[in-house]
Amino acid sequence: MPARATDLPAFERFCAALRLDSGRALVLEPFQRAMLRDYFAGVRETLILLSKKNGKTTILAALALWHLLVTDDAECVIGATSRDQAGILFDQATGFVRRSPGLQTRLLVRRGYREIRSRRDSGRIRVLAADVDTADGIIPTLALMDELHRAASAGLYGIFRDGLGPRAGQMVAISVAGEHELSPLGEMRAAARRLASLRRRGRYVYARSEDGGFAMHEWALEAGDDYHDMRVVKQVNPASWQTAEELQQRHDSPSMLEWQWQRFACGLWVSAEHRWMDPEQWHAAASEERLQRGDRIALGFDGSRLDDATALVACRVEDGLVQVLALWEAPRTEKGQRELEWEVPREEVDAAVAEANEEYRVVRGYFDPPLWQSEIDGWAREFGETAVMRFATNRRRFQGATERFRTDVASGELPHAQDERLSAHVLNAHVHNTRGGYWLAKARPSSPDKIDAAVAAILAYEARADALAEQQPEPSRELLTF
Repeated sequence: MPARATDLPAFERFCAALRLDSGRALVLEPFQRAMLRDYFAGVRETLILLSKKNGKTTILAALALWHLLVTDDAECVIGATSRDQAGILFDQATGFVRRSPGLQTRLLVRRGYREIRSRRDSGRIRVLAADVDTADGIIPTLALMDELHRAASAGLYGIFRDGLGPRAGQMVAISVAGEHELSPLGEMRAAARRLASLRRRGRYVYARSEDGGFAMHEWALEAGDDYHDMRVVKQVNPASWQTAEELQQRHDSPSMLEWQWQRFACGLWVSAEHRWMDPEQWHAAASEERLQRGDRIALGFDGSRLDDATALVACRVEDGLVQVLALWEAPRTEKGQRELEWEVPREEVDAAVAEANEEYRVVRGYFDPPLWQSEIDGWAREFGETAVMRFATNRRRFQGATERFRTDVASGELPHAQDERLSAHVLNAHVHNTRGGYWLAKARPSSPDKIDAAVAAILAYEARADALAEQQPEPSRELLTF
C-alpha cells in the first residue's frame, strides 16, 4: 500500500539511526521533509529538481532501505541511464547497511547481484540497467530514478511508472537541471509548471496535479538572476552545509566551468557549450500568424544530402515572421539497429523551391551552397539571381547574422509561426567558441539532433534585412550640407 503521511516522523527517526561516512547521524533537514512529504502522503510520482551536493541521492538511499523494512515483499527498483549511475544510489544504501549493525541482522547485501534482500520475506532492492528491455514486466512497490537529466528517452521512466498500478507502487525521480528543455525531463518539467496548482516561494517552485498523482519540487534560479552572487545562489542550495563560503569556494575553483556552475549549482538549463537561444524568449516569440499567398518573403535554405536534414524557411518582409516551408529529416532508428543510408529526396526539394516562388513574391533568398551547388545554380537560372543567392556561411558573416537573429527574438522584433520542428532545431543549436568568434553547431558532432531549420531561419531573416536595407532611399546631399 502507498506510504502514509503518518510515516514521515517514523522515517525521520529511522534516518537518525543511520550513520554517514563521517560517522554522524543522518538528520533530515526542512527542505528534505518538504520534498518527501508528497511521497508520504501517497502521491504516485514525485519529481525533485535540485542542485548537486544537497543530499538528494543519500536521502533516496535511506528511503529505499526504509521501504524494504516496512513493506511486505517489497520490490524496490533503482534505475538510471547507466548501471554505474544507478549503482551510486545502491552503494549509498549498502554503506548505510555496513555502518549499521542493526540493519545487517535484517538485510542481506548481495553486491554481485546488486541487490539488498530482506531476511524476513522476499523483499528486495535491486539495480536495473538502462536498457528498457530488461525492465519490461516489473511491478515495483517503489521505483527510484537518479539523474533523470541524462535520459535520452522517457523509456525507462515510462516502464517504471506503468508498472506501479498492480501493487499501488510509488515513484521518486531526482535530477539536476538538464541541458535541453525539449529533452524528456525538460518536457516533464514544462508540463508540471503548467499545472493549475503551482506555488512559488523565492526560487522554490512546487507543483501538484489536481488528482494528487504527481508532484514536482524544483529549486532553480531564473533568467536574469546574478549567478555569481552567492547570496542568490544559496536560495537554490537549501542544505545547511551549502554555505555562502562553501559555494564561493566551488565557484572559484579553476576546474569549475561556467556551464557546470550554472547547471549543477544554480539549476539553470544550459548545455556544455554556451546556450545560443533562451528557450523562454523563443517560446514567447511564437505567433498564431501564418504566411498568406502573395506575401513578400525572403528565403533561407540549408541542408545536407545524406542522413541529416534539409530545410527551406521563409521570412515575411513586412513583419519578420519566420515560418518553415519544407523540412526533410533522416528518420531516427531504434537503438542497436544498423542505420540505413537516407538521402534527401531531390525532387521534393525542387518542388518546394518552385512552390515557394509561385505562392509568394520572393524578394531575396540566401542558400547555403556547399552540398547543393548544382541545384542552386539551376534554381537561380529558373527563378532569378536575386531570389536564389549563394550565402557562404563563413564564420564572420554567419556570426553577425546569428547574433542579429538572437537579439531580435529577445527584443520581441522577430515573431515565428509556432512549429515544433523549428523550435526543436533552434533549441538544439549550440554556440561553439572558436578562435575567430563562435559557431552555431550541434552539441556534439555525433548527435542525432538536427539544427538545419535554425540555420535556414537565420539565412531567411538575414536575406530580409539586406533586402530592406537596399530599399532605403539614399540620403539627400542637401541634408548632408551644414
